[in-house]
Amino acid sequence: MTVTIVIRRRCAHVLERAGERRTDARWRESRARERGKEFDTFARVIVNAAGPFCDSVRKMADKDAPLMICPSSGVHIVLPDYYSPEGMGLIVPKTKDGRIAFLLPWLGKTVAGTTDSSTTITMLPEPREDEIQFILDAISDYLKIQFVRRSDILSAWSGIRRWLQIPLQSTGSISRDHVVLEDYLWSCHITGGNGQHIEDAVDAAIKSGRLKPTNGCVTEHLRIVGGDGWDPALFAILSQHYICMKKARNGKVIPAVMDTAVSKHLSHSYGTLAERVATIAQNENLGKRLAHGYPYLEAEVAYCARNEYCETAVDFIARRSRLAFLDTDAARRALPRIIQILASEHKWDKARQNLELEKAKEFLESFKSYKNAQLTDGKHAGK
Repeated sequence: MTVTIVIRRRCAHVLERAGERRTDARWRESRARERGKEFDTFARVIVNAAGPFCDSVRKMADKDAPLMICPSSGVHIVLPDYYSPEGMGLIVPKTKDGRIAFLLPWLGKTVAGTTDSSTTITMLPEPREDEIQFILDAISDYLKIQFVRRSDILSAWSGIRRWLQIPLQSTGSISRDHVVLEDYLWSCHITGGNGQHIEDAVDAAIKSGRLKPTNGCVTEHLRIVGGDGWDPALFAILSQHYICMKKARNGKVIPAVMDTAVSKHLSHSYGTLAERVATIAQNENLGKRLAHGYPYLEAEVAYCARNEYCETAVDFIARRSRLAFLDTDAARRALPRIIQILASEHKWDKARQNLELEKAKEFLESFKSYKNAQLTDGKHAGK
């Protein structure tokens, strides 16, 4: 079981929970591993915010705890940019079978979705072909295109929503609201809903642990790292003052301009810290793009390894960048170079590099682009 501590939107640090005990002072000790080292952590209150895995964590403390989660599969597909105009989206509030569908521009491509069907909880959920077919059918009726081709799908993935069973252990009524549950004096559980549930969980933790904060909530106006001093014109400064030094296959270093697509990507992804990434691209010969047609630079892998806890290849293709979600096959082609840079940063041996490649390929198999999809359909199949 893993518990994720979100440090910032682009940076998550994963701790593997190996055991726990309770002391007389109502402190909780957990054993965790980071890079093979064990250490103890202590807290007055544990907040279980494990999403669809919330019930699994609850049952560690009480094996008879009633189930709270009713998992639901939400599938999305990514199509080329010509399926949606820039800055404009489409929502179908009621499809032929009563579900919702949407089409939105996203990171230079088009994302379409979504489904809402019962599923089982797994670490690597996969989209079913009938769910992909539903999305294709739903959006085809609203586009001035003869049909949406299955072969146009660059990536398709499934996520698990954690709807609540009301009452607990009943599948007759499903709630999309959130709930904060206090099982013991030292723990509270939060699941379901969006937005407001985070503040409610903190309030419950304060009450449960009898904590005495010195002030109220301060995060509403707190800027993320890189936000202070950011200006929309920063991308122009990057293009003017930095160059991308690229190493060719023959080992020769070639200077190249930092084009607008790359500079805009760096500015919007890293804020004022984009200049640090640009400096690595210029001074360490890591200015080459990781995948043709996408603005991600080799320098980003090195920067994220040094500053954003990027510990695995999957960390980069799925969480530090969105390449796996944008184009599964492009992510697969970029893997060898990503692993090579991470190996240099983390001092990996050949065995670790091979393991990273194997795990990343397994992760990408849960995505269903046209090339790795095992099923095709008749109506939407295209060449």
